[in-house]
Amino acid sequence: MKKLFTSALLALVLSINVYAQEKTYFDENWEKTTQANMEYYRETTPKGKLTLIKDFYKNGTLQMEGLASDTTPNSEVFEGKVTWYTPEGKIMNFVTYSNGKQVGPSQSYDASGKLIEDLVYKADGTFSGKSFSYKDPESEYYYNSLTLYENSTPTQTIIYDEDIKGIRSESIINKNGGYENKYYGEKGKYIGSATSESGSESTQVEYYYNPMRVSKIEKYKSDGSIKEGVIYGKNGKILQEQKRNKKDGYKTTYDESGKKIAHLIYQYDKESDTYTPMDGDDYQFSYDYSYISTVDVYKNGLVTLNKVFDENGKLSTETLLKDGSTQEIKYYSPEGKLRSTLTYKDDLPFSGTSYDGLTEKQYKDAVLVSSKVYYEEKKLKSEKKLNSKQDAYDATVYDDKGVILYTYNQPLSEDGDDDYSFTAQVVQYVKGKPANKSSVKAGILQSGKIKFKLASGARELERNGKWILLKIYSSEGKLLQDTKILADTGENSFATDNQTFILEEYLHPDFE
Repeated sequence: MKKLFTSALLALVLSINVYAQEKTYFDENWEKTTQANMEYYRETTPKGKLTLIKDFYKNGTLQMEGLASDTTPNSEVFEGKVTWYTPEGKIMNFVTYSNGKQVGPSQSYDASGKLIEDLVYKADGTFSGKSFSYKDPESEYYYNSLTLYENSTPTQTIIYDEDIKGIRSESIINKNGGYENKYYGEKGKYIGSATSESGSESTQVEYYYNPMRVSKIEKYKSDGSIKEGVIYGKNGKILQEQKRNKKDGYKTTYDESGKKIAHLIYQYDKESDTYTPMDGDDYQFSYDYSYISTVDVYKNGLVTLNKVFDENGKLSTETLLKDGSTQEIKYYSPEGKLRSTLTYKDDLPFSGTSYDGLTEKQYKDAVLVSSKVYYEEKKLKSEKKLNSKQDAYDATVYDDKGVILYTYNQPLSEDGDDDYSFTAQVVQYVKGKPANKSSVKAGILQSGKIKFKLASGARELERNGKWILLKIYSSEGKLLQDTKILADTGENSFATDNQTFILEEYLHPDFE
C-alpha cells in the first residue's frame, strides 16, 4: 500500500513540474515568434518567489540561465548569478544581480575561454577589479596586458610578453591623475621610470614586440633635456648611442653587425644650454628602427649634405648645401638610378626636375616650366605647362579614369610661378565634354559658371552682374543651400568662411 502511494505522489509531482514549465520562442532579435521561425527559445520554471529562466540556442544548447522576479523578455529583473554561454557551450560571462541591478562579481571570457574581465560591481554602479587582453599576432595584437580598476578608474596597466614578471612596462595612475611609468628588461630587470612630476631625472623605454625586446632607452635630465640614449636592433645589438655632458656630447651609429659607421660631435653652449651638432654624420632611423631614414653630414656646425632614404632603405634624395644654402638636389629611383639633378640659385630651384611624392616639377632659369601630379596608380592627375609666350600656364585636370575634369589658362606671376591667389580662365568638362566656362581673378568669380567638389560635398558658383549665385550640395548630391551673394572683392576675399572664394586646389580634388 505504501509503495502504491509513493508512486502516485511521484507522478503528481512530475505532472505539476511539466504543467508549471513554460516555453517561449524568439527570433534573432529576441522578439517573440513561432516555433517554426525561432532562433532561440526560453523555458521558465517557478522557484519559490522567483522564476528560473533558461534560454537555449535553436539546437538545444543552453544560452543563458538565471533567476528573475520579472521574466518579461528584454525587461527581466534578475536576482543572483546569471550566466551566458557560447553556442559551443563555454561560459561567455556571468553577472551578479540584486533586484535587477548589477551588484557583486562579474566575469567575461573570450572565444577561447580566457578570462578578459574579473570585476566586482557596487550598488552605485562603480566597479573594481581586473581586465585582460592577450597577444594575438594574427589580429596584429602583439602583447598581453593587465589593467587594474578602482571605482571604475584604471589605476595600473601592465604590458608584458609571456611572463608578467619578465620584460614589461607598467603605468601607474594615482588619485590625483599623476602617473609613473616603470620599465623592465630581460628577465624583469628594472631599467628606470618616468613620472608626471617635473624637476626630476627620468627614463623612457620603447620596445619591439612579438617577442617583446627593448628597442630604445633614453635618460633625461631634470630640465627635460636628453642625457644619454641607446637604440637597439631587433637582434639585440646597439644601433646607436649618444651621451651629453657639461662640455660636449656625441652620437655614434653602428650597422646591424655592430660595426661603427658614423660618429657625430656635439658642442655645448652654456648660455643657451643647447647642444649643437658640429662635425660628423647624424643618422636618423624610421619610427620602428627598421631602416635609416635620413643622414645629415655636419662640418663646423653646418649641414653640408642631407640624404633621405625610402622605406626600403634605398637612397631617395641627396641634397648638397653650402653655408646653409641648398646648392643642388639629386633624385634617385627606387632601383638606385639617378633620375635628375635640380640646381638651386639664391636658395630657390633654378634648373632641373624635382620629385616630391606624386608630384613632378621641371624648372628652367628659375621658372617653373611644367608640373605633373599623379594618382597612386601612376595615372596622370594633372599637368601644367608654360605656354610658348612664357606668360601663362595651360593646365589640365583628370579623374582617376583619365577623363578631363578641367582645363585652365593661368597667368604667370611676377615671381615666375603660379600666384597664391587663383587667377585663370577655366573650362569645366562633364563626361569628357566642355560644359561650363568661367573667369576667376584673385579667387573671385568674374564671369561664367563653375562647379567643384569638396570633402563636404560640392559648390556651384555662377556670376550674375554684381552677384554670385551660390549652390551648396551635400556629399550625396542633395541641395543644401541656394543663395545670392554680393561679389566680394575686398580684403575679406581670403577669409576661410568665404563660400564664394575659389582656390586652385578646388579643381584638384583628392577624392572621387
